[in-house]
Amino acid sequence: MKKNQLLSVTLIAMGISVSAHAHEGGLAGYYIGIDGTNTFTSGTYNGLANPNAGNLTLLLNHGNHYHGIGAYSYSGPAAAPTANDTNGNNRVPEISSLDAPLALNWGSGSLYSGKLTSQNNSSEDYGNLTFARVDSLAGHETGSEEQILFNSSNNRWSTLLGNTAIGLQLISATTGLFVGDHQTANLFANGDTISLDSFLDDGFAPIFWTAANVPAGTYTAEFRLVGLNDASINSGRFYFDFAPVAVPVPAAAWLFGSGLLGLLGLKRKATPLSA
Repeated sequence: MKKNQLLSVTLIAMGISVSAHAHEGGLAGYYIGIDGTNTFTSGTYNGLANPNAGNLTLLLNHGNHYHGIGAYSYSGPAAAPTANDTNGNNRVPEISSLDAPLALNWGSGSLYSGKLTSQNNSSEDYGNLTFARVDSLAGHETGSEEQILFNSSNNRWSTLLGNTAIGLQLISATTGLFVGDHQTANLFANGDTISLDSFLDDGFAPIFWTAANVPAGTYTAEFRLVGLNDASINSGRFYFDFAPVAVPVPAAAWLFGSGLLGLLGLKRKATPLSA
């Protein structure tokens, strides 16, 4: 492990909030849009109606394009396909990436101190857990990051959501995994669906967390985006995978303390005695 990585892990274990990866550009990691492609024009199902057309879709920001997460899909032969409300790509991290589940490390702040949280995970492609409407990308100057992303994939997801009422439904979660934000530890304490309308104005930043003593393993939350006034635009199901990987506090504290003592010892050796 590199020195800066060790320091980050140590500070996190001491309860000090550290951003392990700086997400560049200030853009959200995920956007919510509506699929504007009515007919497939390539692949196995070329010429068939897109089963996700007109539906809300979670979009992974991949720089100059999106990855659709939460899309309906076909399976089986093109002559008699089966429409499904999910697919193998509807997972974060995506299975094709071969990435480990997103890390749950020691949390910080009054709500999350002593818990294992998604606040300080280091995944470059998936770890920016902020969500916004595609509308926030519209109207930017040509050549900007926002404009390129908004118009990518031949404007497949450039339909503005406007006043569309959007909810997030928690379909299932591994026992012990909770979803909060910077103000509320359990957003789904009173029901399986929350309205995102007020959250999305400033960007929705969920914090996934577990207690400190949960068993090792993968913890999964299953969601869908829902039209609060129009169920016909509901997204397909999608999943977020997490794993507790925290360094035990005593060990981290020992490493941090010994490092400070070492630095103090060097300083003493380098300081001449006064006359």
